[in-house]
Amino acid sequence: MDSHEAAAVVLVDTTGTIRYWSRGASTLFGHVDPVGRTLDVIIPEDYRAQHWAGFHKAMETGVAEAAGGRYNIPINCADGHVRCFPGTFSLLCDGHGRAVGGIGTWTERTGDEQPFTPIEVSPDSSR
Repeated sequence: MDSHEAAAVVLVDTTGTIRYWSRGASTLFGHVDPVGRTLDVIIPEDYRAQHWAGFHKAMETGVAEAAGGRYNIPINCADGHVRCFPGTFSLLCDGHGRAVGGIGTWTERTGDEQPFTPIEVSPDSSR
């Protein structure tokens, strides 16, 4: 598997409805094609209230505090298990700063991820 297949990319609109789901997202998370469903597909139930409160605030204000940060994000996988994946998300805004959606990207696990811990970036990393 090349690195692009192992990268999950999920794009949502302002309602949190999935509009794009990459092949890598299916590979990492196990869900085949949740386009048209809400992010509840991958948000573990224990985190939904907090997630939606922050999501709606970001969509209203065009600002998301954690955007651009690199964290180990808990994902509800298709097999029913919650696993943390290294990921980041960004708020998508139009030219006037109004939110039009969001995008999240994740990569393969190393196996020791703990929920919401920051991801250390090595100094020799080219990213």
